[in-house]
Amino acid sequence: MRLLLERVPQLQRLAVLEAVGRLGSFTSAAAELGISQPAVSKHISTLETQLGFPLFERRANRIDLTAEGTALHQAITAGFDDLEAALTGLQKATERLVIAAQPSAAQTWLAPRIDEIRSMLAPCEVSLVIFDREDELLHLDYDVVIRSGNREATGHRTQHLIPEVVVPVAAPELAARLGLGADSPPESLLDAPLLHVDRVGRPWMSWSGWFAGNGLLYEEPPDRLLFDTYATLMQQAISGNGVILSWRYLRADLVERGLLVEVGPEVHNPSGGHFLSWPNALHRDHRVRNLRDWLKATLPADMFTAHG
Repeated sequence: MRLLLERVPQLQRLAVLEAVGRLGSFTSAAAELGISQPAVSKHISTLETQLGFPLFERRANRIDLTAEGTALHQAITAGFDDLEAALTGLQKATERLVIAAQPSAAQTWLAPRIDEIRSMLAPCEVSLVIFDREDELLHLDYDVVIRSGNREATGHRTQHLIPEVVVPVAAPELAARLGLGADSPPESLLDAPLLHVDRVGRPWMSWSGWFAGNGLLYEEPPDRLLFDTYATLMQQAISGNGVILSWRYLRADLVERGLLVEVGPEVHNPSGGHFLSWPNALHRDHRVRNLRDWLKATLPADMFTAHG
């Protein structure tokens, strides 16, 4: 048992001492605490007996803390301030949800539906923070994260949202000039102008992986031009500057609008894709549960699988 509980079995008496010392009056403390003035006086007298030293010097018209009372009152005040700050922080934490996501998922799934997410989680405040590379997560304050790749973070739960389904796409004019279409064999892309994204800190499928998925060997040129984001790569493709790998569920409606066309077969990576991760401590949190339910209802039904 803690020494504090041995010395002060009823910790409420410390709250009485804090109020009397702060207000300088038994009567004022009684009014604030909602108890009688005699009850306040008895709490203080009992506390003095338990501690073995006087806390107040009682005079005709006033009371003053003794040296021991002042030291104890300062310690109690500091402790109460720390507790109140912690409780306030915890309360605010349950009133907000910060979702971290990579640009592709944020732009395709979350940003267009952020009002829907906020309405679904109300009165909880919802914020969206964007990260590009995996190491950026170390410097972000977030509650849940939507990430690509198949790596699970220690101490986190993971929900596999969408498996990696990758297909090459190009602008219609470039596809026509190269004689490429949705039924083109993978080897027809070996000599095509392929655009690459910088994969450092981004565990996505590369052109080497896509060709390997089709049983072909492809070595990415060492002097290849690398683009730093998937969004930039997509704009390059729309502009007709080359063929890119497209994640089927991250390209919005660009194919439907005729801005891009498929120019080869899909490659599936069931263990890869996009994942929702959250700390074990939030596993039963209603905010996380509601977000998971929303994602399950929003994403294609055959794309949602559970892990852990």
